[in-house]
Amino acid sequence: MTRRAPLAAAALALAALLPALAPAPAAAQDGRDLARISAYLNALDTAEGGFVQIAPDGETSDGRFYIDRPGRIRFEYTPPNPSLVVSDGTWVVVYDMRDCGKQTAPLSSTPLNLFLQERVDLRAEGAVSAIERQAGQMRVTAVNPSDPNGGSITLIFNDNPLELRQWIVTDPEGRNTTVALNEITRGVDINVAKFLPARIEMDECN
Repeated sequence: MTRRAPLAAAALALAALLPALAPAPAAAQDGRDLARISAYLNALDTAEGGFVQIAPDGETSDGRFYIDRPGRIRFEYTPPNPSLVVSDGTWVVVYDMRDCGKQTAPLSSTPLNLFLQERVDLRAEGAVSAIERQAGQMRVTAVNPSDPNGGSITLIFNDNPLELRQWIVTDPEGRNTTVALNEITRGVDINVAKFLPARIEMDECN
């Protein structure tokens, strides 16, 4: 019997992208910083790079990510992790590449929808619960305002220049999943086939 990567776990790892859940700034500096972060995310057309993920049980995975906003993202895990997570702008699909088994959810039902939408405004949604500044970094913690007890996401940015480097997702039981980004290149050409489930199933499934 094949083990499949659960959609919930994959979405948790990717929740990194929950940045787009946003805030009601309590201070002028918070408002300015949230405006900067929103502008940064809105300017993020395409990007690729590496990531390292640490699961709540301490298991470490790595791989490559690709972003093509609005709507598209892809996380390729390095074997032996068989997972591939793709959004084509409508659906999020989590594959087990050993047999191309898959689980699917509407993008609109996941936190990814907030990050991948065409316009992001972190000042408009009322979700940011804290902003911390220290040692050239900013940490922004957000919850889903419609489910404040459903966990949180902490986004960690280098401040100068502003760049998303890491996120920590805390589930309702207090367990953390950490994703660190590396070797990020922006403004790259990415073949659209990387984000299309039909092409993946035709070209990449064995």
